[in-house]
Amino acid sequence: MRVVRVIGKSVATTLIFFVLVELALRGVYAGRNAFVTYVPLPYVVGDDYGPIPPWLDNLLILRPDPALIWRNISNARRNYVDIFTPVWRDSDRIALLRRFAPWLPKPFRANPVWRIALNSEGFRTPPFDAATRSGVLRIACIGDSWTFGMNVEQNQTYPARLEALLNARPPIGIRGVDVMNFGVLGYTSFQGLQLLKTRVLALHPDVVVVGFGMNDSDVAGYRDSDVLKPGPVRWRDRVKSVTEQSESLALLKYLALAMRFRPHAFGEFLKADAKTDQGKSNANVNYDELEPWTRVSPRDYESNLRAMIALARAQGARVVLLDNELWDGSPYRPRLRSIAGQEHVPLIDSLQIIADARTQLERGIEVQFHLERASPPAGLRVEPASTVETPVVFRVYDGRYPVPKQLSIVGNHPALGNFSPNTIAMHDDGMNGDERAGDHVWSYRAMMPAGTAVRYVYTNSGARGEWEGLDIPHVREMQVAAQAGGGTMYLPVETFGRLYMQADNWHTDAAGYDLIAQAVARTLK
Repeated sequence: MRVVRVIGKSVATTLIFFVLVELALRGVYAGRNAFVTYVPLPYVVGDDYGPIPPWLDNLLILRPDPALIWRNISNARRNYVDIFTPVWRDSDRIALLRRFAPWLPKPFRANPVWRIALNSEGFRTPPFDAATRSGVLRIACIGDSWTFGMNVEQNQTYPARLEALLNARPPIGIRGVDVMNFGVLGYTSFQGLQLLKTRVLALHPDVVVVGFGMNDSDVAGYRDSDVLKPGPVRWRDRVKSVTEQSESLALLKYLALAMRFRPHAFGEFLKADAKTDQGKSNANVNYDELEPWTRVSPRDYESNLRAMIALARAQGARVVLLDNELWDGSPYRPRLRSIAGQEHVPLIDSLQIIADARTQLERGIEVQFHLERASPPAGLRVEPASTVETPVVFRVYDGRYPVPKQLSIVGNHPALGNFSPNTIAMHDDGMNGDERAGDHVWSYRAMMPAGTAVRYVYTNSGARGEWEGLDIPHVREMQVAAQAGGGTMYLPVETFGRLYMQADNWHTDAAGYDLIAQAVARTLK
């Protein structure tokens, strides 16, 4: 009996201890998050930033949903700081995510910020009015983070810009326009179809703009369609559903994962990216073979889009399709074009819109600095990699970032340092391919065989051989092409710390969203 009492006291003491720890952690996290002004969204090439600290959980806006897999929380307000920007070392971005202090460290305080406001249903749009209004065109925009408006302010999303444009100059016979933003981060066409059925159609839209594809191709190890299928509830699942609510267990798990986490240096991502040209590239991925591990296969993607078109039309709504991938080799893009042609549905070609705007920006910089025009892509004669050595001039404008020493270039070719950072110095002194000394456009002239696929990045004033002074977490790319008469291949003038018309590797910027809104507006008119 005494043993039982001792064991009982020990169990009770242990339970009380864990309850107190649990309450203390919840209080500390709540106090910490109350002082958070800006939430960091870390960007590391390959998403290699490791485990997420548990004190950030209450700042996330996505929650599980039994019908949609996940959805946004309601009535949320968040201010995000953009860190798709240069840093000194990779560890700076990772440390920002790990940081328990609620304020931003000094190096990130001048970074751009963007704000979101979600309505009572969790959408980034004003409250929905169930009743339609006579003479008012109602447009529902369904999609993923492109529709949600990743990286831009509330009034800069393409649905918000579309509403502003159409209300400024309404189509003939229309008194006004209401645009509803149903974009949710990470959504696929599977989730979009469920959302259309469960919520959107009940609001009786006149037009439905559908934009999916980027997340459908994610080889995540599961199919969206399988996630919601009922299965046997195992005891492990019941235990997990309870333990997942514990902050103390979450902290222990995070500490264990953080101790094992070994982030890759930027050079490893550069090497991995360069290997895509030596073996199987993404363009050659067989999605039929990967179908069990792909969130939505190309065939299911097509089926989902056709179902959305049919459902919208059955209710009398018109449909507009929106391409939202910046990858030209996507196997989903041909499916999208085929659907648009066969179903006689307008298609907004975002890739071409962004590409044309990027070309205009590049040529504007050439005119601004009185530089040689970039070699046009048309009419170039690409030779086998071993036959013709072509002089190539890389050019990058330092923009708003001071250069204490020099900008450097590093890539997958001996002429670019062969992956050794801060080794190949660029010039702003009129030498080695630089056209105008002191104009803040740094240049480097390299000899490379025609046909060579080049992957490269820039660095700013770091130590030789060290990955310091990093540019944005993005690997730039080009292919060497022989020029008529053996002339020099001039690359477009890039900008350190910036991707033209892009806010990150996957999304366009505010200017791009505006152009997309203009294209949709022209289509509707």
